[in-house]
Amino acid sequence: MSKKSTLLKRDAVIAIAAGILGFIADYLLNLVLSRMLGTHEFGDFRVARAFAVFCGALVLLGGDRAAPRMLAEPLDRREFGVVWEYLRFYGLLGLLISVVIIAVVWLIGYIYHGGTWDPMDHHAVAIMALAIPFMAAGALAGRTLQSVGRTFLAAMPWRVGAPVLLLVALVLVRFVMEQVGLYEVLWLAILTIVVITLAQWAMVRRHALKVIKFASEVRTPRAWLGISVPMMGVFLVTIGLAQSDLYFLEWLGAEGEVGHYAAALTSAHFIPLIQTSIIALFAPLVARDINSGSVQTNTAFLQGQRVMAVALVPVILGFALGAVPVMSLFGSTYPDAAPALRLLAIGNGTWAMAALSALWLQYRGRGLAVMRITVITLLGDSVLNVLLIPEFGTIGAAASSAATSTAAAAALAWIARRPSREKDGQV
Repeated sequence: MSKKSTLLKRDAVIAIAAGILGFIADYLLNLVLSRMLGTHEFGDFRVARAFAVFCGALVLLGGDRAAPRMLAEPLDRREFGVVWEYLRFYGLLGLLISVVIIAVVWLIGYIYHGGTWDPMDHHAVAIMALAIPFMAAGALAGRTLQSVGRTFLAAMPWRVGAPVLLLVALVLVRFVMEQVGLYEVLWLAILTIVVITLAQWAMVRRHALKVIKFASEVRTPRAWLGISVPMMGVFLVTIGLAQSDLYFLEWLGAEGEVGHYAAALTSAHFIPLIQTSIIALFAPLVARDINSGSVQTNTAFLQGQRVMAVALVPVILGFALGAVPVMSLFGSTYPDAAPALRLLAIGNGTWAMAALSALWLQYRGRGLAVMRITVITLLGDSVLNVLLIPEFGTIGAAASSAATSTAAAAALAWIARRPSREKDGQV
């Protein structure tokens, strides 16, 4: 077995372990938060966190996504000047854009709330926005560690460490304070992000960037952005598709509905976890089939589809039949969102079934087709949210997500089975 194959299998195992442990930790955290906060405050926290995650990716303009591609070889050659200039460029860029976003968010809050800067009078989004530069810095550090093969150190601190650390902090603070409210949770969440970010940069200094060396002559920001921005576009659209229902419910839904929907979304996230784990196992095999000219047999692709179906169908049926007891874990009012969980399970399940088709298209040089379908799906989901949420609330949001995800999955599967054309423009 080659060293490269061994590393791929090791990284796949780490990705699966990080995904499973991360889901368990995040699920426990959300169970605690749903019972510690009211449904409205729980919903506000989830919206604020979603906003910070989205902006944390946005401000780097894809610098974190492109880091493994741009930094792996310089790190292997110990060209620390190239690495430092890349990290410095995207770090400063992320900080600048973060400051602009924070200023805009707080200015809007200042105007909307009658001219006050008191954090207690602002929406949770304004507080959580302060974490954006730290989330961006953490993402950049994690991808740098991934570039030197430190997959465990890149994934575990954020997937597992962050929710566990916040959960421990909440338990400790609860012993000191009679009541822990939304704003205490927000500040603790920000503190957790800061701690994880600082820890990861310490790991970068130890395992990757062992020497800080300025080398402005090797800076090529235009070339870097030419690679990173398109990668950011696909990633942000994917995040937007996952988060848009929360934003529309916050805007158009009744009080408390965001909290119910967030609980259903947390449970249904188990399906994308399975999808990601299976993709991690089969992506190298699919790539090997394509590189070896075995495109016509599609051996790994078809095997992966079968494994995906076998793994997902029981989970989807389990959510459909057991939605009420699953939602009851969050609190006495949350079973009202059981229909939303059933619909989200269907939508996430069909989208996960098409994940290998999307990967196949991207590996075959037809990634633009995937991007188009994802953008159209996001737009369609937004329109349906506007039409359905005012009348049907969480069920309307979940129905919108299920309908658009199913249509997108069907489109991806159909295009993947069409005769191959090498250029995206011909799809």
